[in-house]
Amino acid sequence: MDQTKRPLQIPPEFTMYAEKNELFSLYERMIQEVIVSQPLDPIDHMINFLHRENDDVPQIVILGPTAAGKGSIAAMVCKESGLQKIDTAELLSVDIEPVKKAKECLDTDEDIPGDTLGALMKERISKKDCADHGWMLIGYPKTRDQALALQRHGIFAKHFVFLEAPDMVLVERFMGKRVDPATGDIYHLTFEPPESPDVTRRLKPVENQSEKNVRKRLLHYHRNIEGIRAAVSKGTTKIINADQPKSDVFAQVYHFLCQLPRTVAPQCPRVILQGPRGSGKSTQAALLAAKYGLVNISMVELIKQAIADNSKVGNMMSTYIEKKMMGKPPKHRKLYPVGPFPDNIVLKCLVERLGKLDCATKGWVLRGYPRSRNQAEALADAGFAPNRVYFLDCPTDTIVERLSLRRTDPVTGGQYHLIYNPPPSLEMKRRLRVNPKDAEASIDEDVLAYESPLEEMMDYYVSSQTVNADQDPHTVFESIENLLVKPLPKMTLSAQ
Repeated sequence: MDQTKRPLQIPPEFTMYAEKNELFSLYERMIQEVIVSQPLDPIDHMINFLHRENDDVPQIVILGPTAAGKGSIAAMVCKESGLQKIDTAELLSVDIEPVKKAKECLDTDEDIPGDTLGALMKERISKKDCADHGWMLIGYPKTRDQALALQRHGIFAKHFVFLEAPDMVLVERFMGKRVDPATGDIYHLTFEPPESPDVTRRLKPVENQSEKNVRKRLLHYHRNIEGIRAAVSKGTTKIINADQPKSDVFAQVYHFLCQLPRTVAPQCPRVILQGPRGSGKSTQAALLAAKYGLVNISMVELIKQAIADNSKVGNMMSTYIEKKMMGKPPKHRKLYPVGPFPDNIVLKCLVERLGKLDCATKGWVLRGYPRSRNQAEALADAGFAPNRVYFLDCPTDTIVERLSLRRTDPVTGGQYHLIYNPPPSLEMKRRLRVNPKDAEASIDEDVLAYESPLEEMMDYYVSSQTVNADQDPHTVFESIENLLVKPLPKMTLSAQ
């Protein structure tokens, strides 16, 4: 920082370093840990926190009525991710005083007191396997008192999954359940029968299997579930229909669990919009800039402006034009309307703009660059790697319709579209002109030029997201905005 200037400004490299190494999120988690734990020595507690092998592990609660499939889905998730599954048997497997009280309540068909459940859960998740790999609690809390007690004990799940299904379906599932006494595996006579005849012969009904009992459990669940939902943060919950094939339920649950909770950690948006001409990049960039105050940068306009301003980079480009050193662009590679300048000159022009204070403090949205993987790598090497990349996907037919019907009024300079924004008068319509680059043959060439390096670009930006641009512009913007304000999802649920 230059201490001779006021106010002091943090260089953009500092913010990018902090974001790359997740320092803001680490600081947020550390403060949360201190506030929840309230240790006598906060400094020593934070030092121990930083010494943990992994302080950001999955912490999940999966709830649902009897026979909703909690155990089956939890087993599939844990097998896929390595999480520690915590159920009633697991909680009662230790020899401590709260276990005795919990067993007494279960023997009399009563709910475990909230503080007892909180003590049992705190004891279990303090072990190394849960601390290193994360945990999934199945079937608890069953009451609002239990949900609040878990919070009093400093246990805050990052994801709550609620499995729901009609009572009639749940009763049918419960009455068809069978257990293998040799292995403890659960089967269903209709939906999931065992493959081995030997296993089929030794199956037994589950304990207390009666329609009266299952309806009693369902009544207890319906009485308490709204209180439980009210006790947890809405941003961490997901209701999933369990009345569908198990594989579909698992896919929806796993997708939700890979979504990271929203964070208050500061972030400077660095957005790149990719898409063929006519996909709506300009419109979406303008909407993002208007709502979030991002600096709207068009590579084409930036080059034109540099040449018009006679800047150092602009003069270099002018030299190429004046001395006719442009050469012919490679086949299917129309870089810019002003000519295919060398990549290093184009990058220098862009880096100068991105390095200005407004881009460093407000963030930016870039379109028209990069056009190849080499350009993407060069941009990252220059210290301006994006943290959001969106590929606007639009069918060629839609692009042709959008561009080929565009018209310009040579008198007023107004832009019109014969279908979506027709001219107000017949006289104006007669004098409208077509831009040569909006001819259908030119459009096809532009689409091909965009699609040629598309696969390698998507391979490079592994965290990029594809948006359907064949919709109303504001619908497209809602999709982009929804992806922008949320943290990028994990590729896998496994603890890193």
